[in-house]
Amino acid sequence: MSANSQHEDLITEEKLDTPSRFLFPFTPYTIQHDFMTKLYSAIENKKLGIFESPTGTGKTLSIICGAVCWLFDHEKRELNQLKKTLELFTKNIEGFDDDDDDDWIVGQSKLVEQQRKVYEINALLKSLEEFNNNIEQIKKLQEHKKSNVKSLETNVLNQKSNTEIDKTNDKYSFDEESEFLLEDYDQSSNDDDFEELSQDKIQYEGIKIYFCSRTHSQLSQFVAEIKKSPYSTARVIPLASRQNYCINKAVKNLKNITLINERCLEMGKSKSSQKSTKLSSIGSVVKKKKVEPLCKCVYNNKEAIQSLAEEVTLEIRDMEQLVNRGEQLSACPYYASRESIKYSQIVVLPYNTLLHKSTREASGIRLEGNIFIIDEAHNLLDTIGHIHSSQINGQQLTHSYSQLIQYKAKFELRFTASNLLHLNQLIYVIGKLIVMLGGTPGVSHAEASHKGIDSKVYTLEDFVHQSKIDHLNMFKLVDFFKKSKIGQKIRGYSEKYMPSVTLQPSKPKLSNLQAFLKDIEAKKNNKGKNPKEDENKPNEPQITDVISNNPLTPVMAFIESLTNHCEDGRIVCSRQAFVSKGTLKFLLLNPAVHFKEIVDKARSVIVSGGTMEPISEFKDQLFNFSGNNSERIVHFSCGHVVPSDHILPLIICSGPSGKQLDFSYQERSTTKMLNEIGSLLENVCRIVPAGIVCFFPSYDYEQIVYQHLEKNKVINRILERKKVFREPKSTQQVDDVLKNYSKAIFTPSLNSKVTGALLFSVIGGKLSEGLNFSDDLGRCVIVIGLPYPNIKSAELQEKMNYLNSHMGQGAGQDHYENLCMKAVNQSIGRSVRHQQDYAAVLLLDHRYQKDNVRDALPKWLQPSLQVHSTFGSAFLQLNKFFVPKKKLKH
Repeated sequence: MSANSQHEDLITEEKLDTPSRFLFPFTPYTIQHDFMTKLYSAIENKKLGIFESPTGTGKTLSIICGAVCWLFDHEKRELNQLKKTLELFTKNIEGFDDDDDDDWIVGQSKLVEQQRKVYEINALLKSLEEFNNNIEQIKKLQEHKKSNVKSLETNVLNQKSNTEIDKTNDKYSFDEESEFLLEDYDQSSNDDDFEELSQDKIQYEGIKIYFCSRTHSQLSQFVAEIKKSPYSTARVIPLASRQNYCINKAVKNLKNITLINERCLEMGKSKSSQKSTKLSSIGSVVKKKKVEPLCKCVYNNKEAIQSLAEEVTLEIRDMEQLVNRGEQLSACPYYASRESIKYSQIVVLPYNTLLHKSTREASGIRLEGNIFIIDEAHNLLDTIGHIHSSQINGQQLTHSYSQLIQYKAKFELRFTASNLLHLNQLIYVIGKLIVMLGGTPGVSHAEASHKGIDSKVYTLEDFVHQSKIDHLNMFKLVDFFKKSKIGQKIRGYSEKYMPSVTLQPSKPKLSNLQAFLKDIEAKKNNKGKNPKEDENKPNEPQITDVISNNPLTPVMAFIESLTNHCEDGRIVCSRQAFVSKGTLKFLLLNPAVHFKEIVDKARSVIVSGGTMEPISEFKDQLFNFSGNNSERIVHFSCGHVVPSDHILPLIICSGPSGKQLDFSYQERSTTKMLNEIGSLLENVCRIVPAGIVCFFPSYDYEQIVYQHLEKNKVINRILERKKVFREPKSTQQVDDVLKNYSKAIFTPSLNSKVTGALLFSVIGGKLSEGLNFSDDLGRCVIVIGLPYPNIKSAELQEKMNYLNSHMGQGAGQDHYENLCMKAVNQSIGRSVRHQQDYAAVLLLDHRYQKDNVRDALPKWLQPSLQVHSTFGSAFLQLNKFFVPKKKLKH
């Protein structure tokens, strides 16, 4: 047990005074000092913080210097207070006089309580001393190893070459099919997937700072900032998934994260040997015997892992550096990073690892008393919803059903009674889910069809009742799936005996008359045709289909979603003409339910970002919904370091021809609106230097606009000034587009009129978040319209209705508005990235002038915001802004 949760019972924290000065690589800006002050205070007072600091203001460095300053101060306080409290209680015991109490029993009870506290504080001090001694010992070991590093690596490599496990000489021959048998399902057991790691339990671990962000590149940037900060001596551990950390090529080549996890666990469990099975003459189980596994991961070497864990404890490394060092030592970076957590002060990790409970627990992350800082948190609610939502289709269901039936038929006589019971229940549930999509269990998905297309939304209670599975315990089925490892067993069996399972549906039976008429029709249609012409024509779903070998995992994820509280989610059942195309989707309506445990147990939770507006979303839907009152929530927002004359935000209500700019769904594709866009872009490209990024509400609308501009030769006229690039739908092509866009801006053109490039992007797309269009890459950001989501969406309607019923009328509409404005704000934030940067922001739509829309824009933008009813006045301001800047050295 960690000492964190014990301290509160033994000592009362003396309040730390917020420092007037913070260690910083340079003299901090006022806004950076204010940020650190507010952050330090929030952590000390156990608050929930919403921190907003525009990109370019040194937010990451402010987080590091504010939070780590508190951590170091707290560690000193912790030791001093334990010693003071021990001294106080010891004096109380020495001076104790039970004559002061009228009741002798009461007096003795007080004495025993004092003695208990002295014992516990002594134990904590001892464990703290051991903890610090262990770290010092690691330092000495590492210094010693540095002088012997070559011999260590040679030793590890020799071990690697000798790790193949000999086959056991047991009197029972190994049954090659026994590896596919289910693990015995004991409902009371509690498996530990990490028994190969050290089982030593260290009482004291100290408070940790967990820093989370969206991408591994952002986490690597954070680690790099720590190295450059005054706190480069902090013990920092980067956590990542097996997919990111695996250095075993045979496992890594599986690509799929689920398969990598399963294979890693199979290879790593040298203690959990496989079973060989002796059968009687009639095929029943006589005896099961443990035998050693046939192979083991050569990188799962305890000594090498411990060595790597000690290294990363003392020397800050990012994920890539840890992988490289793991390869040098032939030590698994995944397990080494997990082993290092206990000695760490700062742990950096991706969102999913923290927000998904089972992943969090498997990673050894303790919530109690620790600090969680979630950066780039503007989409936190959506991320939680996405992680805990699930969707399956009819094809996955029919494949799973088929595999389970075949698997059961093969091994039925060898199952335990408990395994057979739960396997039958699982088959039954999946069959009922197929029925919900209009199918029939056991019928090929390619031939199964459903009359009509419809979509219906169910509460969880209604869905399990309608599907006739309400009498079964879904919690036990999920538990059975995990403990019996049925997913792994079926996948392994399928890979060996059914590399690709092909379903050949029977042809529908026709009456004699139907067959006769169909034959005539076929001959008529094929007259004069090459018989092979239509062989590969993709009309309806192909009759022959190759099945995935692992469809059960997403199916079980959906079944697990049925264990949520009835009010917190909905099931969207979409039936299609073919059952294989139908879908079942669990929609999480209340993300706070999965965030509540973090908020309740953590000392402090900080969500931060460059643009956190609308703040109400975090307060109402996240923190308040988690059961916290407003007094625990603090909000900090600061301005930009960029001078006000370096940013020109314009709301433009009319186009060059004087027509009102209205990019609502009904008006945006009209010829007049498309013409206004073309004319406006031509004008802007004439006066804005270098790069322009233009954001559209959707990929479809970007396509419509581009085709119109191309058809009317507008693109040709723009090309006289700017090269034009378009955001690709394929992620693989993004880097090439960005490279060519940058090259067009920074490489002088032979044509003196061409002054840069224009990039068409999509709001909420691949270029609207996480990418920086600083300096010449983004001298102007244009946002066309307001990207409101489809109000008729069944999922959105359910979410809005849920918010209206739980937060009051109007909450659903606020959510609808927030979805739009968050996307707009992220697009705006792509430009103006540092103090010397400058850019214009053009918001094209008359609706931007509404008070509620303007109020939802970034606070740092609003003081400079101008509203122009005509394009002429806006164009004049744009020209005045760039003319003097063109004289500056870019």
